[in-house]
Amino acid sequence: MTLCIVWRDGSNIKFASDSRLSLGSLTSDCGIKVVRIPFNIYGPEEPGGTKPLISSGDLGMAFAGNAVGALMVKEALAEVIFCMQVVPTFPDSDDKGMDSIADFVFRAYEVISKNLCATILEQGRTCIVFGGHCVIQNKLRAFRIETDDQNQRHKREILTGNTDVEIFGSGDDAAHKLMPSGATERDSIDVLQRVINDSSVPTVGGNIQYGSFAGSKFQPAGIAKLGDRDEFGHREVHYWRGPMDLNGSDFDQSGGLVPNFPMIDFIR
Repeated sequence: MTLCIVWRDGSNIKFASDSRLSLGSLTSDCGIKVVRIPFNIYGPEEPGGTKPLISSGDLGMAFAGNAVGALMVKEALAEVIFCMQVVPTFPDSDDKGMDSIADFVFRAYEVISKNLCATILEQGRTCIVFGGHCVIQNKLRAFRIETDDQNQRHKREILTGNTDVEIFGSGDDAAHKLMPSGATERDSIDVLQRVINDSSVPTVGGNIQYGSFAGSKFQPAGIAKLGDRDEFGHREVHYWRGPMDLNGSDFDQSGGLVPNFPMIDFIR
């Protein structure tokens, strides 16, 4: 399962989650739950067969639900969102704004979710929060889509207030109890870490993941943390992106390619 916290920080929208996946009664801290999904919107085909690109950007997304269902929904959405087109009979409409993008994502989600739930029942239930820059309203907007216990699917806009916070996943009750009113970014991160550390919430765990927007571009990030002290009292610096330590021995080499992934600093 999961704990995801998404909040509006003025004009920005920021995402954070744990890394734990649930596979039936088993868990693994290898999930990538805060992701960047690029999108492109093309206009109607012009003489010569070209389709002009009229809008592009990124959606930031976070997922909660059974690992199989969440993975299938994420992968399928990434494929179809990458290439969308305005209906030819309405080329001058507002179909390049976030309302139309959210409607498109929801229709794709409905198809995928219905098929998953028909096959793997409640394990196909997935909650998704996504956000992106709306060229019509010239601001970042966010939406939540999910399947309820009656197998009905819903979409609603969220984070319309400047300090709104959206919490979802199996650890949401624990997080709500800890979250102060008027929470800052640090509050949200600290609450997430406290639930991860709480053994009474076994479906939440692993390393924190983070992402925020720079204009219309979404940038996921890992976290920089100090490890435990070794026998000599030394502590190594770890750069965690989910289960991967990008500053660890697996990526420590003198030649070839090395990671250049942004991090938020948990050391200071």
